[in-house]
Parts: sequence; structure tokens; C-alpha cells
Amino acid sequence: MIGFLTAHMILNILLASALVLHVAIAGILLRQYLRTRDIGFVWLGVAVVVWPGVSRLLEAGEKVFIDRLINHQSVEFYPFTLVASGQVTVGSLITSLAVFQQTVGIFLLLVAVLYLSRAKAQTAQPAG
Repeated sequence: MIGFLTAHMILNILLASALVLHVAIAGILLRQYLRTRDIGFVWLGVAVVVWPGVSRLLEAGEKVFIDRLINHQSVEFYPFTLVASGQVTVGSLITSLAVFQQTVGIFLLLVAVLYLSRAKAQTAQPAG
């Protein structure tokens, strides 16, 4: 029982720490955006703060649908219908959804980096 409480407390501390760090990152990015008006900081905030939260919500919804599929309940929502029809396995669906979420996150980071590097390159050019 003591081991469980310790593990539970550690989990709560880690979750609270992650939340505090996300808020700190969001605050720093917001301050940088307000100071520079560089849209790259907004994109970076979307990639680093907003998308992970949205992704976790999507994963929670996916888990509900996958649990329903595993328990042979009807799921009339694409792409989960592919599993019900036997066109893909649950494992390949989970992998595909995870890769898609990672790809969206990487794309958002790329957009942020491109905006930030473009702004830096424009600042470095001498006026003339």
C-alpha cells in the first residue's frame, strides 16, 4: 500500500510539473511574441503547447473507440470502420494514428522554425 501511495504521489508530482512547465513555456513564447510580433513564436506555441494537449484529447477519444472495437461493439466512425470491416488490424490503426499525430506535430514545428529563421535572416540583412 505504501509503495502504491508513493508511486501515485510521484505521478501527481510529475503531472503537476509537466503542467507548470507547459504554462512557463507558453508564457515565455507569449512574451517573446508580444515583444517581437514574430508570428513564428505563435506557431511554436501551437506546436509545443497547444498540439500536445489536442493530441492527448484525440488519443483519449481513440482509446474509447478502440476499446469498443475490441469488445465487438459497433463503431461507425472512419477510420475505425476499417477495423470492423477487417481491412486493417487494431494494431496497424493505432500505429497509423500515432504516426499521423507525430507528423502533424513535426509539421507545426517546421512551420515555426521556418518563420523564425526567415525573421532572423531578414533582421541580419543590412539596410540599404
